[in-house]
Amino acid sequence: MSRIRVSLNQDYRILAGGVLALFIAMGIGRFAFTPILPFMQADEHVSGALAGYLASSNYLGYLVGAFVAGLSQVAKYRVPLYRYSLAVSIITTGAMGVGSASWLWLAVRFLSGIASGLVFVLVSSMVLDALAHRGRLRLSGIFYGGVGLGIAATGIAVATFGSAFGWRGMWLAMTALGIGLGVPAARWMPRQRTGLAAPQPGNRSGGRGAERDYFPWLLASYGCEGAGYIITGTFLVSLAAGVPELHAIAPYGWIVVGIAAIPSCWAWSAIAERKSAIVSLAAALVLQAVGVVLPVVMPNPAGLMIGAILFGGTFMGITTMATGLAKRLRPEESSRAIGLMTGVYGVGQIIGAAGAGVLADRSGGFALPMGVAATVVLMGAGLLVAGKVHWAVGHTGVSNHGGSETWKKC
Repeated sequence: MSRIRVSLNQDYRILAGGVLALFIAMGIGRFAFTPILPFMQADEHVSGALAGYLASSNYLGYLVGAFVAGLSQVAKYRVPLYRYSLAVSIITTGAMGVGSASWLWLAVRFLSGIASGLVFVLVSSMVLDALAHRGRLRLSGIFYGGVGLGIAATGIAVATFGSAFGWRGMWLAMTALGIGLGVPAARWMPRQRTGLAAPQPGNRSGGRGAERDYFPWLLASYGCEGAGYIITGTFLVSLAAGVPELHAIAPYGWIVVGIAAIPSCWAWSAIAERKSAIVSLAAALVLQAVGVVLPVVMPNPAGLMIGAILFGGTFMGITTMATGLAKRLRPEESSRAIGLMTGVYGVGQIIGAAGAGVLADRSGGFALPMGVAATVVLMGAGLLVAGKVHWAVGHTGVSNHGGSETWKKC
């Protein structure tokens, strides 16, 4: 009984450490920029173009960090590298509140992105390895809820103290919060690599037939999601702050995004298990597109809050379903498949954020960029459906052509 209790305590410590790491690296390091941005625009006259470049710099860094973390040589150093990256994430958060030069902000956001990418990939591998090793992988939905928890907490902090602290004070307050949470986040990770779960036999048909034919459609769709979702993920609060009816409640929209994101990974994974994974993913993309455009076509509190729920309730779930589907389609080369997915998604984010910032300056606001974002996300849903239809039409009347059990579950 004592061994069971120790094992449970260890599981929950690792899980809690992972949640706190995502809170810091993603909720603060990556997404605190969104609710703080309107204060920087008001006090430092940050243009939409510069805001977009700052966001793109961060996402470029994230892409570099995720790539480095995925290198096989990194695996044996992942615990110390994780801890150093967590520290860099906290330090660069504070550095945003120290200077005002555009070049400094761009450099700091790039370094912050590298740290976020390293932390996300490394802590995901450690936590998921530990949970799989103990047969508790179902708890992974709680782990990814750390992103939403961080978003909600930063939104609450900015809504409560933003006016009093100003943008510099908020960056420094986020740093203090990161330091407080960073100690247990660093200490509660396993000190050595946890044994991996044994691979499941009998599923080596992936990468052929229908699975290989469909993967490019999924890849293109995920790139659209990266380009579309990040526009709202960066500029939602700025959009609301620019609308007189929404100005006072703009930060609260971001809080709702975070709260909706907390259970989304678990919820969408459950839906995808019961229904077609492709249909579930396409449905989530459509709901997200509605959520993105709703504050534009309904510029009132109801439009903002419903839109925030739809956006927050889908963007993490889409990532979970899309990467899970990629693993299912390419089980023999899942690392390469996830690498391609991450790369396309990252490039989409870089283009989407920078392009939206420039478009906002030229159009005089964020309404047009949000419309573009919704259109691009809908294109992603259309690609998923078109790929399914394309395969079905091309193989009408052909029995068992690539029709593995994996494909039938999609």
